Amino acid sequence: MFYKISNIANRNSIEEKFHVRFEFPNLYKPQGVIDGLKESTISVVTISDPDKATYAIWGLLPENFEDNWSVFQDVVNTLNVKLETLENSSGIYSNLLQNRRCVIIATGFFTTWLTNGTVERCHVHLPDYEPFAIAGVFNELSDGFITCSLVVTEISESFKDIPNISNLKPLVLNDSELKQWFDTSTTLDQIKKLCDDHNSLHFDYEVYESKNFILKS
Repeated sequence: MFYKISNIANRNSIEEKFHVRFEFPNLYKPQGVIDGLKESTISVVTISDPDKATYAIWGLLPENFEDNWSVFQDVVNTLNVKLETLENSSGIYSNLLQNRRCVIIATGFFTTWLTNGTVERCHVHLPDYEPFAIAGVFNELSDGFITCSLVVTEISESFKDIPNISNLKPLVLNDSELKQWFDTSTTLDQIKKLCDDHNSLHFDYEVYESKNFILKS
């Protein structure tokens, strides 16, 4: 599964690409590595307010949950969710695919693979480190905080050359798919077709070494 992403884009490039404005622009900071296992905040755009970029806690919580984020994540890791889970779930994910879709803004994510008997990580990104939209679902807590999960789907032919021990990848949306994802009239059947017919954008990658990782701009 995918527990780390990067977002090194500057605020203006995000606002221009996705035609949004940040709700609290002074809070935005590029981040080379965002570790979801450490209760991280990420930039999102929701279907309920598609002209605004805001911030969410990575790791979905139930709407009425009042305990600490870490308490819930120790029981159920909700950083990622499969499309099939969203389609069939009657629990925490119930109705999210219909009513509470969002996207997570990122410039990269990290895959894991095995080579020479060791585990390596790859930083996967677009050739020019342009920001892109990862499909997600969200809940809004009683205190107004947003929590979210990113949607993962099976790898496609266009992703087969990326080193990846998993058969899954984040569901990255191109411009036309993003428009459909945020259209409130889009049916569940159309969402499923979008995922089934999805072709990954053209990604590059490099082996990730934390001590040598440079924040590009």
